[in-house]
Parts: sequence; C-alpha cells; structure tokens
Amino acid sequence: MLKIGVLLPAHFVDTGDYLADARALDAAGVDSLWLTGGGFDPWLVMSGIAAVTGQARLAVPISARDAETPDGLARRLATLDRLSRGRVLATVAPADDPAGTEALITCARRGGPRPVLVEALGGGHALVGARHADGLVATAEPAECHAAFDQARDRRERDRLSTPFELWTRIPAPAGPEQWRERLAGAAAVGATGVIVPADPRLLDLVRNGDQEDDRSDLTLAQG
Repeated sequence: MLKIGVLLPAHFVDTGDYLADARALDAAGVDSLWLTGGGFDPWLVMSGIAAVTGQARLAVPISARDAETPDGLARRLATLDRLSRGRVLATVAPADDPAGTEALITCARRGGPRPVLVEALGGGHALVGARHADGLVATAEPAECHAAFDQARDRRERDRLSTPFELWTRIPAPAGPEQWRERLAGAAAVGATGVIVPADPRLLDLVRNGDQEDDRSDLTLAQG
C-alpha cells in the first residue's frame, strides 16, 4: 500500500486552522507531513506540528547551508526528534558532487538514527541515495521519475542491500476520487512506495474514503 505524504504550505495566516489541518491529516492516517519551500522557518513550523500530531512523520529539509554548522543541525534534529517522539524524516537536497551529498547524509544522521531521503535530481543523485540513504524523493511526477527509481533499485541489487528503501514521487492534487485512484495507480506502476500530494480542501476525504465512490465534500481541510 502506498504511503501518503501531504505537502503543507510553508506560509499561513491563521495558525489555528493550519494546525487543525495537520492534526486532521494525522488522524486520517497519512504517513508524513512535508513543507513547501519559502515561507516561515521550517524547523519552527514543524515543532508546532509535532505538538499537535502523534503519528505522521515530519519531513524536514536539509541543505548544504545547514551542514555549515553541523553541531547546530544536530541540535535542531535532536530537539525535533524529542518533540515528535522520534518521527523525524530528514530530506537532503543533494550537493553538486557525490562526496558532498554523502557528507550531508552523514550530518542528517547525527544525534540519533532516523530515515534520510535524498532528492533525486538526476542519475548521480539516485546512485548516491541508493548506496548511502534510506530512500529517494523524485522532483517529478511518476512518468518522469521511473528512470531514477530503476537506477536506484539496480544499484541496491548489485550491492546486495536489503534494508528498507523508500521511493517517493509527486502527484498534483486530484479533482476527485477517480483521479485520486488513477494517480495512485500511476505511482504504483513505476514502483513508488509513497506519493507527495499538495494539501487541498478535498484531500482529507480522499485519504479517508479514497476507495469509495460517494461524495463526502462536507469533510474538507480548513486551508484552501
């Protein structure tokens, strides 16, 4: 069964509505909550989300800038890990060279074991992620990311790596249940283990009742 990750906006107006949406998605059983780029400080936002959720993993972005102060990064990771009771999922934006990406993965693991995913911006990043991380996050939709997934799987098979490995792809917000099922099927067809979908007023009902044909538009997110 595919994991569902929800991409929350990194900027919001009403804090109560925003955290209520995160709590509702968590209660609906999504695997993880992610943030879009820009907006407020992602560490502070995720700390607030950690306080009102209890199941979903919290995907925090890590870049080369974070690695400039590894002790500070380790402290932020350890703090969020404690606030979320071990639900941190580190997502690494790869460096220009493989060695730099490996160093970022090492930084993301400081302070305790946690899953680390690498953004798959190309074949080289997919190979580094396959060997040193716990999964890949494709920047494209399923039809455009299958090559990176295939490279990662082939590399892990050659290296005889059998630990769990996550393959995440992105899908647009669906218009309704039929499109939701089609997009999930497309992701599964390329071997994805999870999809990242933007938060949308219809999403909560789709997550809860995506296999049902009836319309439950009364259940919506506050955001949107």
